Amino acid sequence: MKRILFLIFCPLLFLSCKGQEKNNVKKITAKELDSALKDKIQLVDVRTPAEFRQGHIKSAKNVDVSNADFEKRIQQLDKNKPIYVYCRSGHRSNMAARKMEKAGFSMIYDLKGGINAWSGETVQ
Repeated sequence: MKRILFLIFCPLLFLSCKGQEKNNVKKITAKELDSALKDKIQLVDVRTPAEFRQGHIKSAKNVDVSNADFEKRIQQLDKNKPIYVYCRSGHRSNMAARKMEKAGFSMIYDLKGGINAWSGETVQ
């Protein structure tokens, strides 16, 4: 009987603990980012410098997620303020957001679809 109860409750305990994980990353649409840009925000383009030079969202700071000094460079950002990240399509910004979360950032907004989904103004 104890064995049966153990087999029933053990998976439930695992699921309960897994549900308590923090997720400080929220996917946002281009429309939501456009609205946020009306305020002064921390906006980070995590693409390469070459991609950044081809065109980026105004006020974005370039911090290449594939660069070895990414973790060091993000320490210069304010962890207590919301931070918005994007890349070309969303893959690298997701990776960057997870690294930022591990580094202690508490409010991270990741542009769904990256700059490819952005129809607003870009600068070079």
